[in-house]
Amino acid sequence: MTLKAPLLPADFFKDIWNDKESRICLILSVLLAGILLFVIMKLYPFPNFLPDSYSYIDAAYNNVNINMWPVGYSKFLRFISVFNRSDTGLVIVQYFLLQLAILFFLFSIKYLLQPGKWTMRVLFALLVLNPLWLYIANFVSSDALFATFSLLWLTSLFWILYLPTGKMFIFHALVLGFVFSVRYNALYYPIISMLVVLLANGAIKEKLLRLVVVIVPVGWFFLYTTLTFQDRLGVATFSPFGGWQMGSNALFMYAHVPPANRGPVPKQFARIHSITVKHMDSLNRLKQRPDQELGIYYLWDDKAPLKLYLIDKYRKDSTTPYLKRWASVSNYYGQYGAWLIKQYPAEFLRYYIWPNFINYYSPPTEFLGMYNMMSDTVDPGAVSWFGYKSNKVHHFSKNKFIILTAIFPLLLAMINVIFFFGFIGFVVLGGFSKVSPYYRTVLWIMLLIWLSNLAFSVFASPIVLRYQAFPFIFTLAFAGLLLEFVIRQSFQESKPEKEDIEPVVDPAV
Repeated sequence: MTLKAPLLPADFFKDIWNDKESRICLILSVLLAGILLFVIMKLYPFPNFLPDSYSYIDAAYNNVNINMWPVGYSKFLRFISVFNRSDTGLVIVQYFLLQLAILFFLFSIKYLLQPGKWTMRVLFALLVLNPLWLYIANFVSSDALFATFSLLWLTSLFWILYLPTGKMFIFHALVLGFVFSVRYNALYYPIISMLVVLLANGAIKEKLLRLVVVIVPVGWFFLYTTLTFQDRLGVATFSPFGGWQMGSNALFMYAHVPPANRGPVPKQFARIHSITVKHMDSLNRLKQRPDQELGIYYLWDDKAPLKLYLIDKYRKDSTTPYLKRWASVSNYYGQYGAWLIKQYPAEFLRYYIWPNFINYYSPPTEFLGMYNMMSDTVDPGAVSWFGYKSNKVHHFSKNKFIILTAIFPLLLAMINVIFFFGFIGFVVLGGFSKVSPYYRTVLWIMLLIWLSNLAFSVFASPIVLRYQAFPFIFTLAFAGLLLEFVIRQSFQESKPEKEDIEPVVDPAV
């Protein structure tokens, strides 16, 4: 695996600047994105905060290496604070990085897959000028950073298949390691990366070396985090949050199990189950239930069973830090949730998997639909970190709802449908026999990523719009490419005099 070859071919950069179409797209993208950023910052002088924001800020302030959430974003906050502690600087950096990743992604598609001129124009307009990225970058949250590095991860996969250089593998490994530390949605990324490494050109020994290079950063982070949890909290786990999430997902299902269908429980779950049953019976008497929709109720509400059991367990203990308490019950909650799911698999499919599948199709806006959780104040941690003069925040309107984001669940639903049926149309029209081998491989990888993200998202946790920024981008891009092929093929079939269609030249040749 030689390191002499450049990270990216010189022709790629020349194609961006020397090609008039690309140069105009680049200049307009930068100018218009800058104008949009200026407008949103005038409308929202303060960033948007959600419950996770304060956990990230606290972890950054204390420079911890383990937390409830992955520590990658907290390390990012701390790094940015070295140069600029203001919230304005944070939002600018988050938006700039996301737009840079989008441009790299789009120009790579143009160079490697050679789509039509109008397809690229539409994709630039829909992706670069999309106001959703402004609202996501305006969060004090890992959403924008995760989407940024996920795009870099995906784009580097394209380049590995096209030109497997040593520098690109190192770049990909570093990106994969960091995105893995930002959000646990990246848990399936290493599997995709290993598959692409094996598909790339090269001898067996060289591929094995590449696999080691790609996996080392992820493996190191996984091992370090697990050992740190064990050393400091006495729990040997990579993510205590996983157990809490498993318990929460199961409780959303169990809330719909009629009392007559409830069976006996193992002795080790007797206490938590008695709290659960009592809570479910009390909810059944309410007209407006707090668990009507999948969300964070069973995870964080102090009146929900998981928090009630934690409080009861440590009622007489005032010395154990909260993070250690929280982590200590993770495995127990995971086992309890798995037991509930095993007892009621049909109910779990009906009341958790199916609703969450619908959420993937059209995700709720959640915190993207409101400003600062409908409050005009922020916690002391945010005041201290950003140097605010008071805890008061505001934006341009007295109405704290964000109306514009309400259109994006419908748009994402349309994009997913176009991608799905576009792929079917591509197959039916013989697309795989009419494109280059490189193009075929990229399409299969994209379908695998789309299905992996669907499966992981649906099973892992309740889906909301801000979690789907990365899928929104790559699904929209490839929905456009597939739709372009179907439309072109339809026009060509309407002209019988042109029966022979030349296959697309493989750019890797």
